[in-house]
Amino acid sequence: MDRQVVILAGGLGTRLRSVVQDVPKPMADIQGKPFLEYLLQLLIQNGYQNFLFLVGYKGDMIKNYFGDGSKFGVNIEYSSEAIPLGTGGALFNAWHKLSDDFFLVNGDTFFDIQYEIMEDFVAGRNPEFLIALRYSNDLSRYGIIEIDDNYKVISFSEKGQVQENRIDGYINGGVYFLNKKVLEPFYEKYVNSAVSLENDILPLLVKIGKVYGLPIGGKFIDIGIPEDYFSSQSIIPGIITQQRKPAVFVDRDGTIIEDAGYVHGTNLVFKSETIELLKRAKQEGKYVIIVTNQAGIAKGMFTEEESIATTEYVIKRLEEYGAHVDGYYYCPYHPEGIVEKYRKISLLRKPEPGMILKACEDFRVDLSTSLMIGDNSEADLIRIPYLRTNILENFAI
Repeated sequence: MDRQVVILAGGLGTRLRSVVQDVPKPMADIQGKPFLEYLLQLLIQNGYQNFLFLVGYKGDMIKNYFGDGSKFGVNIEYSSEAIPLGTGGALFNAWHKLSDDFFLVNGDTFFDIQYEIMEDFVAGRNPEFLIALRYSNDLSRYGIIEIDDNYKVISFSEKGQVQENRIDGYINGGVYFLNKKVLEPFYEKYVNSAVSLENDILPLLVKIGKVYGLPIGGKFIDIGIPEDYFSSQSIIPGIITQQRKPAVFVDRDGTIIEDAGYVHGTNLVFKSETIELLKRAKQEGKYVIIVTNQAGIAKGMFTEEESIATTEYVIKRLEEYGAHVDGYYYCPYHPEGIVEKYRKISLLRKPEPGMILKACEDFRVDLSTSLMIGDNSEADLIRIPYLRTNILENFAI
């Protein structure tokens, strides 16, 4: 693919100094290779061949290791900063090497997304600035990004400043598509200056309606956090070698079993047509993942433990029928619940895509060939533009 990918590789690695010393953060060792090599491999897997590395602290270490990219079968250029310029300043320092449009990727985070999903969004909607959004329920650590029904970013909330009854939200995934023109008004003002793309430029672009956000699922690792760095030693090499597989995401009540209203217990009626479809999915090597709204928990109809027991019974019976379930996710929240703990607004509640995005953190799903099967045209039409959804009577794998 000809599109340029720009990687922010000038990080000092201040938080990592206790475990990784004397190297730029992207060069932190993961199983005998620098982190940046795994990131490059991920991008190559997604079809990219032309790279611009924005380097700073000990940038020669990066240049000497990666060279012109020929040993990886790609082309790599460099832009060097003599002093730290921040994410925006690093871009402006490389201004004359930037393509008319490009992807921008943080060089110290690993977000295992399918770039073709972003490419399709760009081709269909022509945004000037697009952010890959990821799901998070850690609102004390991150602010959240709000998008409208057309995926336009309408606001940023600072960490700790979200609605009291909000349990989760979208956050910045550190992967962007940019049209260079959108940055031109800032170039003259900030060239040769230290400036943050995220803190100084993005909010201004949001105010004038130039920024879009696309929720995407995938494993995310920030190696700047020591705990994530240690866990990445086993996780990242495994991701790189694992093939993506399509998934069948399937609703429980009304799709796998008859919906008699707030279903729980073991007195259940299974739908034979769904069982046959799930057996076929197993034969074709697809993931089968249950995603189910369980508002009855929030409404006091049954406990969370009872709901889990019901789902596990459903899975056991499906196995007996010759089907297989790889994982299940449920939403216990409802904004009108009577149980205070669960009276929350949540992206886990379908048709919001939170459960799908969480599943993609645990399974390397090919979302471009996956689908959702359900029985409810309101709840099961998931609000992401790239997941095909079919209602039960029209469904075919």
